[in-house]
Amino acid sequence: MEEKKRPIGISILAVGSIVVGILGGVLTILALAILSDNPEAKQRVAAFGLPPVLWTVAIVSLFALPIALGAWMWMGKKWGWYLISFLCMYNIMVNANALITIPTMLNSIPPDQLANMAHSPQYYYVKCGFTLVTNFLCYVYLFKGNVREFFSLSDQKKWKPILVEMAICLIIAGVVNAFLIFMT
Repeated sequence: MEEKKRPIGISILAVGSIVVGILGGVLTILALAILSDNPEAKQRVAAFGLPPVLWTVAIVSLFALPIALGAWMWMGKKWGWYLISFLCMYNIMVNANALITIPTMLNSIPPDQLANMAHSPQYYYVKCGFTLVTNFLCYVYLFKGNVREFFSLSDQKKWKPILVEMAICLIIAGVVNAFLIFMT
């Protein structure tokens, strides 16, 4: 069986994902080791009501996912493509929403506090705009013919994952907003 040629962009995304997962995990373990002796930090974590075992599972999952994602992309597994494309779509929608809501959020902050913000409002526009554009470009790249061929997705219609991912993102946004409305 002939081995598929991995596109260079997929190699970059896969290695980057693995590095982020490893570095994030190591830094989190170091931070937890430092904070484990801090009674105030323990009290804040306990305020969430989750047992330490669940915190550990959540943290390990948070950094194991990018490592698994990178490995799946490297190997050309369909799950790698589906996860990275979903993450791009999610980031596109989150940052588009952020760009739309920045003025509303800024107007809700009292002027004296607004003057003492760590960053200017322009910082948030640039940050969200840059993240939106880079995720959009990555998303478009994932639909290139050679990339889809590498993941054995050439025969799949392009519009199906787009609609499914948008629907999932909208459901997540709806659930989060409902939670926030009912919790306040």
